[in-house]
Amino acid sequence: MSHSPDITIVLAHFNDGEHVIDAVRSVYGQTHKNIELLLVDDCSTDGSADTARAIVEQDPRGRFLSLDVNSGGVGGPRSRGLEEARGDYVLFLDSDDTLDRHACKNLLHEAETSNADIVMARTRRFEIGAQRWKGWHDKLYVSREHYESIEENPDLSVDTIVVAKLYKVEFLRNNSIQFPTDIHYEDLVFSANAFMNASGISVIPQSAYVWNIYPNEIRKSITNQRDSIQNLIYRLEALARVEKIVDFSKNPGLFNRLQLKILRHDARLYLNDIVSHDDALAMEILKVLKPFLLRVSPEAYAQLDVPERFLYGAALMLRPDIVRDAFTMINKRATWIPPLELDVEASTYRWHSESIPGTPDESLCGELLSVNKSDVDSTPWFQVEWHHEVRDIQVSSGKLTIKGRTFDPGLKLSSLNNFDLFLKIFSRGKNRFSQIIKCENVIHENQWVLWEALIIIPTGWPAGDIAKIGIRPRISNQLTSREGHLVFPSSIKISKKSLFNQGLLNRIESYRYRVYRTVDGTIGLRRLKSGKKRILVRQIVSPVSKFNVKKDTVFDRPVKTNSLKWKLIYTFLRMLPLESDSTLFESHMGTSMSDSPGVISSTLATHYPNQKQIWSIAQGKNIDGDFNSVTRHSAKYLYALARSRYLVDNQSLPSYFVKRKSQRYLQLWHGIPLKRMGLDEPDFADGSIEKKRDLVKKASYWDYLTIPNPYFESTFVPAFGYKNEMLKYGSPRNDILAKLDNSMSDNFRNMLGLPRDRKIVLYAPTFRANSRNSKRSIKLELDLERWIEELGDDCILLIRAHYLNKVSIHPKFSGKVVDVSGIEDISSLFAVSDVLITDYSSVMFDYCTLDRPILIYAYDYENYVNDERGTYFSLEEFSPGLVVNDQSSLHAAVLERLTVDLDKVERREFSQRFAGFEDGHSADRTVARVWG
Repeated sequence: MSHSPDITIVLAHFNDGEHVIDAVRSVYGQTHKNIELLLVDDCSTDGSADTARAIVEQDPRGRFLSLDVNSGGVGGPRSRGLEEARGDYVLFLDSDDTLDRHACKNLLHEAETSNADIVMARTRRFEIGAQRWKGWHDKLYVSREHYESIEENPDLSVDTIVVAKLYKVEFLRNNSIQFPTDIHYEDLVFSANAFMNASGISVIPQSAYVWNIYPNEIRKSITNQRDSIQNLIYRLEALARVEKIVDFSKNPGLFNRLQLKILRHDARLYLNDIVSHDDALAMEILKVLKPFLLRVSPEAYAQLDVPERFLYGAALMLRPDIVRDAFTMINKRATWIPPLELDVEASTYRWHSESIPGTPDESLCGELLSVNKSDVDSTPWFQVEWHHEVRDIQVSSGKLTIKGRTFDPGLKLSSLNNFDLFLKIFSRGKNRFSQIIKCENVIHENQWVLWEALIIIPTGWPAGDIAKIGIRPRISNQLTSREGHLVFPSSIKISKKSLFNQGLLNRIESYRYRVYRTVDGTIGLRRLKSGKKRILVRQIVSPVSKFNVKKDTVFDRPVKTNSLKWKLIYTFLRMLPLESDSTLFESHMGTSMSDSPGVISSTLATHYPNQKQIWSIAQGKNIDGDFNSVTRHSAKYLYALARSRYLVDNQSLPSYFVKRKSQRYLQLWHGIPLKRMGLDEPDFADGSIEKKRDLVKKASYWDYLTIPNPYFESTFVPAFGYKNEMLKYGSPRNDILAKLDNSMSDNFRNMLGLPRDRKIVLYAPTFRANSRNSKRSIKLELDLERWIEELGDDCILLIRAHYLNKVSIHPKFSGKVVDVSGIEDISSLFAVSDVLITDYSSVMFDYCTLDRPILIYAYDYENYVNDERGTYFSLEEFSPGLVVNDQSSLHAAVLERLTVDLDKVERREFSQRFAGFEDGHSADRTVARVWG
């Protein structure tokens, strides 16, 4: 080559003629052409070196190099390549992987733009056996970022593989950064050294590398040979060298993050394998690991959640059996499993305390195997993954009786005023059917709740299409529920008797099931094979039984709307007579049964018990309770929409809805607006006349509209061109708040499982658009670590996301920060909260009913109020409480208002101007007016 390359790509090779051709082609196919390839062969013994040389030398940009002696790993070839590199930057590649075709282009562009010593890009992993893609530390590569040093974002150090990273060659040479050649896991040492010394690290979101993962039986990589003790010794030696390299005084963030990585990743890989190893190999692994684990910093252990701490306590006790038990908790099968005993004097619960060794490491073991009693007590019951297990099974007359028990440390369930235990039986596979069975004979005994349940294969199930049935316990009360796993101990003998569907047709078909123990150790039912004669009988009977099943289910499944067929059916249904005693309820487009529609439903049932109520429920939404429901957008829903005399909603019925003349439509809008709505929005103000007419037409369907106060009337009503009757009774959902007293608040605390001796702060932000219709959680603009440090001893923080959003709370915050987004009835959360934190949500108006402190956390105020919609008034000018825009101010304001109500005057002025006037009788008056 006549000029120096921009990038040198070092490709390490050994006995891999099958894949190296693809690797080389991915290099020569780069869209950035000024590169060189150095393929370094580690003394291959299978003739593949000739194949590698031939493919490399087809392009003048490539050179073939060979080591004199096999190095036994990739450290040797990479070091030789780094010595020979002529490029300004170096990129590493393994022979069984490939580069993305734009890898060099994207990495080099960022390097030249930021002048970073290291540029990191995304790695995509491809599982050859399963033929599927998997990510690799994807959270690090969401957007382009630049850091002056690793201390600005130590989390980058968890991506320790050297591939998909562009290194400045001069930087590596000046700092003598090389790969060790005497051990495996050389990447750990190289990466730590590079991160520590880098002056500028850039991250780009593009993919640069494809990491091919082969099944172990086909190709077992060096780092996947974890059943070898020598492999563990190599990793520990690499980690020990990392400890010597990283100076805590200069790089405390990097040091602490790598210490935590030992527990979260390096050691965990080997502890994970203990689940499937025999005790002899498991004990050998633990003995090698223990001295190293004892050197890990206390700060790293402190960052673990309870199940992880229990795991390492078990590992230090050299107990493979308890390590396996700990993984039951880690895999989210249970938050706590027995034995967990209370040490009254220390005010802690200890797990397997009888096994804590009487050695110098006793202190650390005891600490890891303990959990504060206050943490157990303050964890709400619906946040617990309960440990349920089978005590006994009996099969008789084709029915299964399960006797079970639920572990209840701290007697959380026993202290609830009321709750129900159910078993959910459900089909596994494509055919989705489920049924809820209530447990009977519920008894509290020491730290256990004992129960029994009778399981009958449902008559309406298409047994011929269901090979396996799962069983999951569910704990439920009026506010929420929690599902779990039902462990089937190996000590319980599996009955050979069969279960079968009841009913004549089912008995003729004779589909039979037998109890079995799943690979996860839970209980399930499996359909038995049948003889040829029975199969012939089924061919005659099955069409009839399948028709019976389909006619009960097909009409309650969502279908494609607005098709010609759909419109014709809807037109025909609208010609049928109205059902004068029928009311269709819908709340938040079928996602809940709460808010004002839920209150009106209860009030209607009290005053007019003969009125038939039908609830619209969105597909996939599980709501406990015995009620008449239809799936939104299904044929049954269309029937109810067309024929119900009364319609109740708090948002909007589907766009295809056309109101019949004699129908009565009650609109219970879900909030008092801050942002401009309807015709006041720019989209409508600048839109076509047809668009405006359509909005007004939809609003004209409303015969009644709840009016909380004059402000709502002056903004919302003209924004929708509404001209029909206004019900100026307040908001039905706030009736409970207007009547709230201390006993009612205490009852809600009990139902939620919240301790009475802790203050409660509720954070309820408005909708955030970046998470809508997405599985990703929204970014929570709260530093929870800092919150716990400054306020964790004084209060519990409840976080309730908008119903179209979701948040993710790390388990280590359990008992101190609680995700209550699943609690549909927000009134119960208002009732238990001492302070409300919100931003621009309408909850501020409702919370004024309680006359308790409100804080506005407006960290993005300018972006919010200056967007295209705008607001009806300025929160800075009119606010129910202090407006803060940073976390320090927020924490200080919360601490003050937990003891002194500093905003009483401002809040009452705000309430008089903008909030509702609630007397607790809105629902009664509304029902009397609409149905009376």
